[in-house]
Amino acid sequence: MMEERRKFVRLDTRLEVTYTVLPAGSAQRTVSKGIGGGGICFFSDQPLAAGTCLQMAMKLPGREQPVHFTAEVVWSAPYEVIGKTERQRAVEVGVRFLEVAPKDLEAVMQHITLSFKPPHPSA
Repeated sequence: MMEERRKFVRLDTRLEVTYTVLPAGSAQRTVSKGIGGGGICFFSDQPLAAGTCLQMAMKLPGREQPVHFTAEVVWSAPYEVIGKTERQRAVEVGVRFLEVAPKDLEAVMQHITLSFKPPHPSA
């Protein structure tokens, strides 16, 4: 049996993400697959080696400014998106937060918490 190592809940969500491989890569735009209190998972068009450092920005709903953070690649794996007309290959990349401003981390955690709230029963 595989042990669940996750310390945080994870929210499957598509958010706009920009990442730059440090020290001097060019910015790539993509979307997240999921976010949690410890990091995020996003789609890339190329594998990123574990240990690679990234400068990242992520848009949160209802927030004008994106949250900025540096992250370290923990894993990457091939991911196949099967669409109606074609199969699209992508790479799923998991990163953990390295440096994130407390207010930005708070915004991420708040987004996750609010998203997990049960819907209000209609009156």
